[in-house]
Amino acid sequence: MKRVLIAKNQAVTRCVCLPAPGNLKVRAGETVDFGTVIAELSQPERFEMIDIPSHFKVSPEQAEGMVKRLVGDVLAKGDVLAQKDGFITQLFRSPGSGKVVSLREGRITLAIGMQKRQLLSPVPGIVAELLDGSGAKIALTGSVIEAVWANGKSAKGELVFWDELEKKGLGIASASVKDKIVAFKKTASGGQIRRLLRLKPAGVVLPSVSVKQLKALDECDTAVLSFLGFGEANMDALSLNMLEMMLGKTVYLLGETSINGPKENPILIMPEAKLPDLGLGKEEVNLEPGVKVRLRGKPYTGMVGIVQALPEEPAVFASGIKSKVVVVECEDQQVINASVHNIDLIQE
Repeated sequence: MKRVLIAKNQAVTRCVCLPAPGNLKVRAGETVDFGTVIAELSQPERFEMIDIPSHFKVSPEQAEGMVKRLVGDVLAKGDVLAQKDGFITQLFRSPGSGKVVSLREGRITLAIGMQKRQLLSPVPGIVAELLDGSGAKIALTGSVIEAVWANGKSAKGELVFWDELEKKGLGIASASVKDKIVAFKKTASGGQIRRLLRLKPAGVVLPSVSVKQLKALDECDTAVLSFLGFGEANMDALSLNMLEMMLGKTVYLLGETSINGPKENPILIMPEAKLPDLGLGKEEVNLEPGVKVRLRGKPYTGMVGIVQALPEEPAVFASGIKSKVVVVECEDQQVINASVHNIDLIQE
């Protein structure tokens, strides 16, 4: 069982972090917008090891006496690194501007060139906390749909439905999807996805992703998000209702999975003007009769219902797995005995 957030007026935090401490550009409590620079980090473009013993055909001990630099020395392109005296003096010059970072047995390691990496805020909000010089925790309030999978990219744009675009003749011009996040209500075919991606929308929201489409979606430049994960399921009723409320408004698809900060699930959020509550959030929902859940696993993927009972005795399901049972009454009054591992507990 996992908890899934599908809610209005929800306080949300997102951590944005550099891979190493850098120069912070914001303060705690400061208001930021989409694209505000949170921090900067200067990094070498590349590292290069210069093998002086091999170049001058001498032993490492002899090469150490020929090196003319110390660790920490800043170099310009063409500066002398090492010199071998003799009938003809031989020089080895730096291949680029940079810095000496290591000297060992006559071998010189250089950090060549410097590139500046900027960390940008993926959403408008307030800086709730600074994270050890490497980034910040951004807080905001809004309507949120939590997703299962994204391709690691984020986007901002007006939310539109694919169905409506098709009715208007989507193939005429890419202007129909420029700077927009396009949502599918039903399973998207490979042809539909290829057609849409060629028009370069800001982002794509899918109910589910088939295994055949996964590689192309994972590698494409467009931000892509799936609410139900993998398979061929249509949009669940709760997510669809929330999307219809977001229709025509600016939303933010946050699909970046930070490898530098805490793990966070991808989300689609429509921010509200209300300031976020930086204290305690809403009380966490527990699995009990009366709470709303969403089912996973064929043939029930995406169905939404209310928990009616939680039998004490586990059951053996068709897959052969023995699991605790959750009795769910769905919107069509169908009663389903689901494994506790195949439900999403909805936090509203």
